[in-house]
Amino acid sequence: MWNKRVFIATTVMIATTGMLSTCGTSGSGHDAAAPVAADKPLVNKANWPKATPQRGLAKGLSLPLETYMQTYADTVTLDTATRHLQEKCMAGYGFDVRLSVAGATPPPNDNDANMERRYGLTDRATAAKYGYGLPDALTDQPRQKLPSLSEAQVEVLTGHGKPTKAGANGSFVAKAAPKTYNGKKIPAKGCVGYAAEKIGKPAADFQLVSELNGQSFLESMRVPTVKKAMGAWSQCMKAKGYQAATPTESAELVPHTDPATQKEIDVALAEIDCKQRTNLVKVWFKAETKIQKQQITAHRSSLTAAKTKNTKALTAAGTALKD
Repeated sequence: MWNKRVFIATTVMIATTGMLSTCGTSGSGHDAAAPVAADKPLVNKANWPKATPQRGLAKGLSLPLETYMQTYADTVTLDTATRHLQEKCMAGYGFDVRLSVAGATPPPNDNDANMERRYGLTDRATAAKYGYGLPDALTDQPRQKLPSLSEAQVEVLTGHGKPTKAGANGSFVAKAAPKTYNGKKIPAKGCVGYAAEKIGKPAADFQLVSELNGQSFLESMRVPTVKKAMGAWSQCMKAKGYQAATPTESAELVPHTDPATQKEIDVALAEIDCKQRTNLVKVWFKAETKIQKQQITAHRSSLTAAKTKNTKALTAAGTALKD
């Protein structure tokens, strides 16, 4: 569940979107992860982040590198297929296990670009209600029950036993699982490893685009046109009574509370209004777009390879879900 008071100002502070595939429920029954209240659906696609911001100063903006990023819908598809394969694998050992459902706790952003807040706050309507916080739909999310797996279930699922605390430093260690369970061989990394191999989840392959994404953001802040617009924005903020050189600094001017105080809301609205007056978002976006196009030219083969692997994984996921 997302922390309402987490401020997501730049792309280098992106929240993760992956679902922990081992967070299921007891293998003895079907009490799968359940919503907090009966009237709340576990997965509500209406709350999933859109591909591009739908309103505000960043409305419709999309950076070139986003073409090579994994979307939230992709993540949910891959995690759903992985969960399905893990449960089937466990069933082969006589375990009726229900693991966590993907898509129940969507993040604020569709991918690592985090366009809505990449350049700080951009949505005035949201800021007017929540300040620097996130909308209720992203914080008041259904919870899923934690797993209660037996030692044998953990071994078959993960390929190792339950972690136990060992040593003076309080570190946790886990012994390797037996090679078989009831005479049937356990995969090297358990059902988790089996499912990952079948799908070919390409998480590690997105490291390059993630790094380039962060680099382009930092580099764009040094572009003369951006520095000039940022200076104008800072002067606008000063005229409103706030001393801040960057949007990140403006977010730190007041404590963040839940619900947001009027002081926090006032700073948030000033930040957005000054961006509109100085055209900071569009200037910044234009500069970073140019940088990312250069990055793509320099790394096209590697980026294309990662994208291709993701497409293959999605195809494999679709096949798995039909079985």
